[in-house]
Amino acid sequence: MMHPRLELLHQAPATTAARLAPPLLFVHGAFCGAWCWREYFMPWFARQGYDCWALSLEGHGGSEGRDYLAAIGVDDYVRNLDFALKQLPTAPVIVGHSMGGYVAQQYLSRHKLPGVALLASVPPGGLASSSLRLLTQAPALFLKLNMYQHGLYDPEFIELKDMLLSPDAPESAVELLISRCQQESQRALMDMTLVNLLANRPLARLPALVLGAAEDRLVGPEDVVATARRLDVAADILPHLGHMMMLDTRWESAAEWLANWLERQFPEDWDQALSA
Repeated sequence: MMHPRLELLHQAPATTAARLAPPLLFVHGAFCGAWCWREYFMPWFARQGYDCWALSLEGHGGSEGRDYLAAIGVDDYVRNLDFALKQLPTAPVIVGHSMGGYVAQQYLSRHKLPGVALLASVPPGGLASSSLRLLTQAPALFLKLNMYQHGLYDPEFIELKDMLLSPDAPESAVELLISRCQQESQRALMDMTLVNLLANRPLARLPALVLGAAEDRLVGPEDVVATARRLDVAADILPHLGHMMMLDTRWESAAEWLANWLERQFPEDWDQALSA
């Protein structure tokens, strides 16, 4: 069976700063696409010397599958990730956001990679806890999110900002989300809601970073801690950031936190240590 055509954005490292480190593969969350990384993160990390790639999962961004999006499941996204990894020159560190972090966890239950960074990731238990929290704390927001998913509502500027970004986020970030966000696969959302925790496979130990955002309305601190616990690392919660931390006002604080972690995991002589 032929694999669908996938959008895989690439930004090569600045030649004067190229690092001896694994490439970075950015994986977006629900309702999104690879475009969310192209605004700030990919150019910034390329300037730090990293070889940067960003995948649009099937049915998202410039990838095929919009016409059958509702039928695409998390397992399909995992196959997309596996296919994209095989296009890269060497095994990367995955940087997964929200749903992309959940997809990365599923992939890592069967494969090993140099490292993973999960940003505001859907936790191992799926969306049930965050859905319940949103329903009880912000029922109107929960209702409108579900109406948007079913094509019954287009969120207003202030609502989208309140849901995904910090209060002082620039108008340009909100306008980008309004113009580029899309509906998500209903099957994938159900896959992440009806999670059988007993079926969760253990993850192999690997360098891992788990970041949360203090002003995230969708993925709460307890969700971030649950993800960190699965990877046997500490959870880090960054202040003054909303769910879409790669587009928010203080996106650079998240980028710097990730870069500092990468430098600790992959120092200049890391490849020599691997071959020793």
